[in-house]
Amino acid sequence: MKKLIDFFKLVRLPNLVIIALTQYAIRFGIIYPFLSQSNLKLFLDERLFAYLVFATVLIAAAGYIINDYFDVKLDYLNKPKQLIVGKSIKRRHAMALHILFNALGLSLAGFIAYRIGHPLLVLFQLVSAALLWFYSVSFKKQVMVGNLIIAALTALVPFTAGYYEIAVMFDSLTDFAYEDAIIGNNLGSLLFSIKYLLYWILGYSAFAFLLTMIREIVKDMEDIEGDKAFDCKTLPIVYGIDKAKKVAIGIAGFTLTLIGLLEVIQFMSADWISLAYFIFLISFPLITVIYLLAKAEKKKHFFIVSQTIKVCMLFGILYSLIIFAYQ
Repeated sequence: MKKLIDFFKLVRLPNLVIIALTQYAIRFGIIYPFLSQSNLKLFLDERLFAYLVFATVLIAAAGYIINDYFDVKLDYLNKPKQLIVGKSIKRRHAMALHILFNALGLSLAGFIAYRIGHPLLVLFQLVSAALLWFYSVSFKKQVMVGNLIIAALTALVPFTAGYYEIAVMFDSLTDFAYEDAIIGNNLGSLLFSIKYLLYWILGYSAFAFLLTMIREIVKDMEDIEGDKAFDCKTLPIVYGIDKAKKVAIGIAGFTLTLIGLLEVIQFMSADWISLAYFIFLISFPLITVIYLLAKAEKKKHFFIVSQTIKVCMLFGILYSLIIFAYQ
């Protein structure tokens, strides 16, 4: 039983659940309501979408495993109580799981891309798997490079869910099967709706990218002592904690400004429910992150900031329920 629990810890089960929920939130909380407004249904087969989510989860799990595989000595200093690889799970078993999960994830991704007639889309998962490997080997030790990679891969989670659906959508809209739907709904109006939908998907992806960037910098500050011992060149090590704080706070401030602009639009359109949600569940938590980060000095302080950012990200995902409920 303990090995099973340690396995779930190794693959970061809660994170994997959030990844899956994020992709389903994009599908049913963002895409479905927009299509419903044009009297259209989801275009990507439900089974294929489930495979896509499973492939994403498998590749993410493989990434977590290989990260811990290469970080055994580092984790021994930064978080000795959470050490799993080399302790309860042998290193060779961890490597075998990494290879197995990547193989299954990439095979599923290839199958989905082939079935929808866009074989090159498998590059999303192939590049993700490769970046996770090289991140664990070397990129994470370079100033900002590792942070940017993890932020980009996090942003790719909602973007992939949306892009696959839109790719199938455009293909389907050229078929005779949807000719009546296009004529009945006005093609120009429909294409505008799809363009607007893409903006929302890009918005979610940008939100995930920016918050992950902040969190990765905060985690570097949290792990600074252990990282120093292994000659890592993270932002707080190279430029100091104070400058790293300023960068993280600057990104948080930029994110807050973008959200503020969206709140102005919501106010002008009298979307009071969304406005209240953004103010109390996204803006206020972000302001809290900035305040806590400015005051943070010890490892436990940075941990609290990191967890607060995760709460912000969760509220961002849950906003899709508001869109779904008021479609």
